[in-house]
Amino acid sequence: MPAILLQVNVSAGGMPKLPLTSARVMFTGVEGDRQKNLEYHSGRDRAVCLYSEELYERFRAEGIDIYPGAIGENFTTRGLDLQSLQPGDRLAVGDCVIAISKVRVPCKQLNIWHPEFHKKIEGRSGWLARVLKEGTVRPGDSILHLPVQAAT
Repeated sequence: MPAILLQVNVSAGGMPKLPLTSARVMFTGVEGDRQKNLEYHSGRDRAVCLYSEELYERFRAEGIDIYPGAIGENFTTRGLDLQSLQPGDRLAVGDCVIAISKVRVPCKQLNIWHPEFHKKIEGRSGWLARVLKEGTVRPGDSILHLPVQAAT
């Protein structure tokens, strides 16, 4: 199954993030997305947060009623094995290119918004990414894992 962008999500700060029909992805993040705590939720290496529909499905199978955008991700993916990614991996999504920077560590706000699964999300928390090429994304856009270019 090819990997796709299921949803692109933003909020005025906090969770949940709500879906858009398209969004401009800039070096600083997804246009229209805001974070309340800039000390922990901003910066070039945290410009885009990714989470997968498959991880949401696992939570629902465990009896936790949760949906895409609920934990504050910008990109909800389908068919992308987040467990196989590692820092430095590059993904082309719509017109933009992002590079995986680090694992998303569950923040304390998740405990406030979703106390029923805060501890369960550890180890299944998605990724943060840096934007390498700005562009527009839309639900249904393909996600391509780009090969790492050889150093010269």
